[in-house]
Amino acid sequence: MRSTVSLGRQSGLSLIELMIASAIGLLLLTGLSMIFVSSSETNREMQKTSQQIENGRYAIDILSQNLRLAGFYGHLHDLATITPPVTIPPDPCDVTVPALTSAMWFPVQAYPGTIDAANPADDAAADVSTTTCAALTAANLKPGSDVLVIRRADTNALAATDVAISNVFYIQAGASSAEIQVGNGAAIGTNKANGNPSTLYLTNGAIPAPPVPIRKYHVHIYFVAPCSIGTATVSGVAGVCQTGDDSIPTLKRLELSVSGAFVIVPLVEGIDHFKIEYGVDTIPTTVNLATGSTGDAAVDLYTTAPADWREAIAAKVYVLARNTVATRGFKDDKTYLLGTTAVPARNDEFKRHVYAAAVRLTNPAGRREIP
Repeated sequence: MRSTVSLGRQSGLSLIELMIASAIGLLLLTGLSMIFVSSSETNREMQKTSQQIENGRYAIDILSQNLRLAGFYGHLHDLATITPPVTIPPDPCDVTVPALTSAMWFPVQAYPGTIDAANPADDAAADVSTTTCAALTAANLKPGSDVLVIRRADTNALAATDVAISNVFYIQAGASSAEIQVGNGAAIGTNKANGNPSTLYLTNGAIPAPPVPIRKYHVHIYFVAPCSIGTATVSGVAGVCQTGDDSIPTLKRLELSVSGAFVIVPLVEGIDHFKIEYGVDTIPTTVNLATGSTGDAAVDLYTTAPADWREAIAAKVYVLARNTVATRGFKDDKTYLLGTTAVPARNDEFKRHVYAAAVRLTNPAGRREIP
């Protein structure tokens, strides 16, 4: 007798069950998508903030470090034998040897921009009309930001076997005298950078006395440009901003290069402004016989425009950095304080932060210290 086996029947999902399952799945998928979008947006904002912090700190570090080196001319301490410039302050882009030499009296000078506390549209660029700096055009200077000039020697001296690059400016300076020289492309040996026999020697007791070290001479002009990559060329200087270029404000500098030409070097993107207040040493007003200068290397007041740049011995540096990419839906309605200068709300979609540093101008201050 054959047994009959009852096979179990599998029932399918009803339409209602299928719709409920699909709805639950869509809800879960929507939630996961929202979490993913939120996480991605948060990560992007963190990247923007990290970049802004890095840019702001880097900009303040560049300015601070170069200010600390301003007026470093190797062994030179006494400037009395150097003839002061006829025009004060000197033209930073006059690259004749006499002009470069006399300008050593002014290791730091600046041209402050003007920020309108009520209306950003009325900000004014630094007035550089008294200079011959062709690259500092109105289109290449961001309104409101300062222009800073720093003069110094390189911290590394050339060895006797090193070659003085042709048409590059060098400085050879003893304790009380200095010469600006133009390289001739030959090894230094015991000569000047221009190939002539050296006339400056160290008084360190060595016999025969060694020539004073030769160092590359730097003139750095810092400014904020309204673009990161400039596409115009003005008087042979490439990289000048013009209409149609990007709109990322960038800290840049003009560097003295070969044959007295200046080149633009972009440094840090996302820098809206930099402002500097200078500590000046004005008291006492009588010349100290030991230093040959007035003052006592102590700051008597801070100002954005010293009456005599030779009295600047300290600086308070302020940098306003912003994100290079806008944050959708954000509105920057804050007022930022750069020392005594208030930067009103920009009401745009860029996040900003202020960075500050206090700097002692070691070399100008040291020359005024009373032994």
